[in-house]
Amino acid sequence: MIVVLNLFDIIPGREKDYAQYLRRVQAILDRHEAKVLVYGLTRMIYMGTADQQFCGMIGYPSLKHLRAFSRDPDFEAIRPLRDNATTNYVLTAIEAFACMNDAVTYLENGGRDIISGQ
Repeated sequence: MIVVLNLFDIIPGREKDYAQYLRRVQAILDRHEAKVLVYGLTRMIYMGTADQQFCGMIGYPSLKHLRAFSRDPDFEAIRPLRDNATTNYVLTAIEAFACMNDAVTYLENGGRDIISGQ
C-alpha cells in the first residue's frame, strides 16, 4: 500500500475554492481505488515544527494507482483549485512495510531491502 500524507494550510479567502476541489476529487479517487484514511484538522503537535492546519492521508493500492490518479485528466482539471487555495503544502508518498519486523530488518541492514538489494 502507498499512503500519501498531505499537510497544508488554506489561504485565507480561498476556502470555497478548496471546498469545490473536495467536492470534485472524491469521484476521481474512487476511480483509482484510493481510500481516504483520515482527513481533518491538526489539533496538537507532539514533536517538530509541522504546524499546518489540515492533514489528510490517502491510501492507494500501489504506486501505479497513485501515478494514474496524478495523471488523470479530470484530476489535472481540478488541481488548480487545490494548488491555488493552499500554502505550506507537504505532500509525501509512503510505501508501507508489511509489518514492523520488516522495518527492523530494513534498518538493521543499513537501510537496504535484503530482497531487492536497494
